[in-house]
Amino acid sequence: YSIFNVGEYTFAPWKVVWPNMGNRIEASVVSGVDSKPIIPQHIVSLVPLKCDSEAHYVCALVNSSPFQFAAFAYSQAGGKSFGTPHILENIRLPKFTPEDTDHQKLSELSRKAHEICSSNSKDELEAIETAIDHAAARAWGLTDAELAEIRAGLKELKGATDAP
Repeated sequence: YSIFNVGEYTFAPWKVVWPNMGNRIEASVVSGVDSKPIIPQHIVSLVPLKCDSEAHYVCALVNSSPFQFAAFAYSQAGGKSFGTPHILENIRLPKFTPEDTDHQKLSELSRKAHEICSSNSKDELEAIETAIDHAAARAWGLTDAELAEIRAGLKELKGATDAP
């Protein structure tokens, strides 16, 4: 018996994870349980990180409309490789800078989104997702008009793939 592709990243204290098959990418932050690391299955993409603030920052960016739009433009939704880790070789995530207020805001918003998901408050979650989109747009240097076009395009693309 053997296990492949196990490295230091496998045991990182914080991970941003998402399923790598499907028609949309939904990322989440995970850490250990009872001092044991969570080790995702091979069908889950992961980004290993050393601190929770950076993990939530990355998670917010990945879940944002600009990232999602780029993922749809780059890869084939519904395909086996739609959400594989290689997508990060083609969609740039700005490096986390703890002193950057927009980066801190994205991290904070991701934490709130995680809390709200467990309470099933759809209206609150939509408000957080909108705030994430605006903070992510600033991180990528996008204008409000560009973000509006991205959101409209993403809505159209999701409709074409029957994504909820």
